[in-house]
Amino acid sequence: MSLNQPHYRSIAATLIRRIVLLAGLCLLAMTLLQAGLAYRSSQAQVEHAVSEIADNSLPMLSLSLWDIEPEVIQRQMNWLAGLPEIGRARVLASTGQVFEAGALSSEVGGDTPPTHMLEIVSPQGGKPVGQLQLWVDPGYLYHQILANTLTIAAGYGVFTALLCLVVAWMLRRDLQQPLQQIARFASELKPQEISRPLVLDRARSDHLDEIDLVTQGFRQLQGELQSHIANLDGLVAERTQQLEKLIGEVHRLSITDALTGCFNRRVIEERLPSEIERARRYGRPLSVIFADIDHFKTINDTHGHAAGDAVLRDFGTLLLGQLRNQVDWVARYGGEEFLIVLPESDLVHARQAAERLREFVASQPAIWEGMVIARTASFGVAQCGPDEGVADLLARADAMLYHAKNEGRDRVEVSG
Repeated sequence: MSLNQPHYRSIAATLIRRIVLLAGLCLLAMTLLQAGLAYRSSQAQVEHAVSEIADNSLPMLSLSLWDIEPEVIQRQMNWLAGLPEIGRARVLASTGQVFEAGALSSEVGGDTPPTHMLEIVSPQGGKPVGQLQLWVDPGYLYHQILANTLTIAAGYGVFTALLCLVVAWMLRRDLQQPLQQIARFASELKPQEISRPLVLDRARSDHLDEIDLVTQGFRQLQGELQSHIANLDGLVAERTQQLEKLIGEVHRLSITDALTGCFNRRVIEERLPSEIERARRYGRPLSVIFADIDHFKTINDTHGHAAGDAVLRDFGTLLLGQLRNQVDWVARYGGEEFLIVLPESDLVHARQAAERLREFVASQPAIWEGMVIARTASFGVAQCGPDEGVADLLARADAMLYHAKNEGRDRVEVSG
């Protein structure tokens, strides 16, 4: 087991511990409550005993003190001290005589004040002939409280213990054992055994519980996994096709100018060297055309950049529509300048293609927000020489483009 992995703890064991703790707290609360009730009951018994003494013993003590009968008074003291509620009794006669009996179980010394003092009235009435002092025995109170409390606590404790045992047995049978079977089944399940059913060893019932729901969910998961695995080849093929389509779309976007739909300058750098190498290897002609929209800055300044974008977008569409499909290609070189690559075309055919494009552009004005924007274009044409590279070829075609601009625009200039 890993050092960082939490220790295993059964849910049933956790619940049992919590139930026992809760039962213990309830037992403690019940014990304290019963102790309070027992204390009040004992106090009431003491008060009742004192009341009976006042009703029965005081008249007898009054006569004995009046007739001066010490032996009778002492016997009465001994009897009072023998009562379970009374620990000590004393009579203080008005003549100064003292009669007492008993001793408190918890008394240290003789200075503990009496808990009850009763006046002994003369049989003839009038002035009292003495005072009866009583000490309630604390041991009696403690014994009564302890006896009542232990009786209730013992009964509740036995009931709680039996209840915890029954709950523990039910939790282990209905929760812990089925969950352990499910966990063992899941840990031992192999990919090739995914269809093996989960069967629990538990008593049948006419209703469903949470364990049954977990079992049904596990079986449903097994079925869905089995179906998913069966269709996995088709899903993989579908995802592969989608991925290839997405990759193709990403590649197309990476080499396409977003505004005009033509290739971007990256394609010129990657593809034009291959076109030149192929033409040189097979001895085939290759020509390029630089095309530039005339007075494009004026269009932007007059109509705004949105109109300029519309003119560029329309110009790119016209160029793409006039080229040979799957043979010629056009890329936006920068700004309003485009490069047209014509494989299998010599200088004569390239010039003819440029003239056709120039005439077509001039005859097709751009339309933007209902406004007609006339435009022309200038073209520079060059054919790739036997030992010419990309830079030299583009430089010659670009020079012809600038020559066409300087000669008045809306024209085609060809590198001889």
